[in-house]
Amino acid sequence: MKKLIVILAKSAKYGDYCVAGIELATNKWIRPISRNEETQDAVPAAALTYADNTEAQILDIVQIDFEDTRVENEIQPENYFFAGDTWKKFGRWTLADFEKFCGFDSTDFIFYDTSRRIEPAALNFVTRRKSLMILPIENISIKTNLLDEKIKFHADFNYNSVRYKDFSVGDTALRDKFTNQPCGEFFIAKKAVATFSLTNPYIDNRCYKMLANLYL
Repeated sequence: MKKLIVILAKSAKYGDYCVAGIELATNKWIRPISRNEETQDAVPAAALTYADNTEAQILDIVQIDFEDTRVENEIQPENYFFAGDTWKKFGRWTLADFEKFCGFDSTDFIFYDTSRRIEPAALNFVTRRKSLMILPIENISIKTNLLDEKIKFHADFNYNSVRYKDFSVGDTALRDKFTNQPCGEFFIAKKAVATFSLTNPYIDNRCYKMLANLYL
């Protein structure tokens, strides 16, 4: 089945990408995933490469062919397996189009509470589950540190008068900006819009909240 979506999240994942967007026919989130368990279902760059050899970008409107089989994932109900065909570009959103969705997922908390991670068991009490959001945030800063010879990126910010801390950052452009700088904390902006993603359980059996992309 073919679906037309606008890409609102594209972040790094195991050398490939985690991609998500809004289906234009339904205004619902969709996260296309592969069947590659080694990369935790990440989307390979080849799938994101158009016929003209350019790569799909944030705000692109793309047509994706999905498998008919629904993904059984209670933590990430937006997941759909995409078929092997290359995605096709049908246009782009303007900033005006995007601004209509800036408060699309307004809620009290980012994924159910104010922590940076949650126990899967806690989701047993959640009736309307989601793992993708787009929200306005404030007073954003990025922290970098070196762990096992790799730079780790985390974000602190305010949402709904609450300070959230230590969200992992998947935004490749934001990460590239600070990769070659000394580790530290950097103020980014007073106000911005961000897409957020909730991961599947890691080896510690916790689901982590990620800042997928930041719109300045």
